[in-house]
Amino acid sequence: MGGQFSPQDPARCHHYARFASSLNRTYAEALYWTLFFLVVVALFFSSWIFQWTMKYRDSPTFTVDKFRKKLSTSLGLTLAIFLIAVVMLVIEVYALLALQFCDGEDLMSLYWATWTILQVGSEIAILGVSLALWHHLWDMEHPLWALALGTPVLVVAGLGHLLSLVLRQFYQKAKARRLSLKAPSTSYSVEGPVLSSHTTEQTQVNDEKHPTRVLALEQGQSVYFAMDIGDDERIRQWPCIVGMVDGKAVVRMTAVPEPAMTRALK
Repeated sequence: MGGQFSPQDPARCHHYARFASSLNRTYAEALYWTLFFLVVVALFFSSWIFQWTMKYRDSPTFTVDKFRKKLSTSLGLTLAIFLIAVVMLVIEVYALLALQFCDGEDLMSLYWATWTILQVGSEIAILGVSLALWHHLWDMEHPLWALALGTPVLVVAGLGHLLSLVLRQFYQKAKARRLSLKAPSTSYSVEGPVLSSHTTEQTQVNDEKHPTRVLALEQGQSVYFAMDIGDDERIRQWPCIVGMVDGKAVVRMTAVPEPAMTRALK
């Protein structure tokens, strides 16, 4: 059904809409909105690729050569996403022209405004991600504007980043919950007593009243206590972590003679 105030223009319909001129309104809108959200998803993927690449710098296994390889790979992926998004934007234009001239849509100004801000803006933002990766690859200084400028496409990219953080936290909590359920079967392999969180708090209070109690341990004796480490996977790799109980890490501390401790500190 055509618009009530905007007449249909068959001549311009075939001239501008080309292949989209044969689509009815339902298919034209379905094509446009599908590609619209795919371009936004492409922006999300580009931002995630950039985050994944930059976080490698904080990895304990960081090497310059591997980092440059990651930069090159990410640059190629973002450029490929940019080119695919260009194709989708062109198809969107034909779908919009079909709505405007073939169907006579009355509110085309809203379609074009949204397309300009979020679609062309997303395309420019994806190109900006590629440009930032190129700067890092060639060790060039670039401005640290990021989300602080508050432009619409950067806000959309920020929402995508927030979504990824929420999903990652949900996954880590679910993983910690699974580990805590498996903890009773592994805690029996730990030598020595394993303290619960209530016992740990009581021990900490008693230690404050009797600070020499730990020093009274004989050489080779160990004391175990539970520590809440949150979702930090790096702490789980500590050699002193011997197991998990109720979602908390069990830490083992062994008494050593004072001269040995003094040499270790030196």
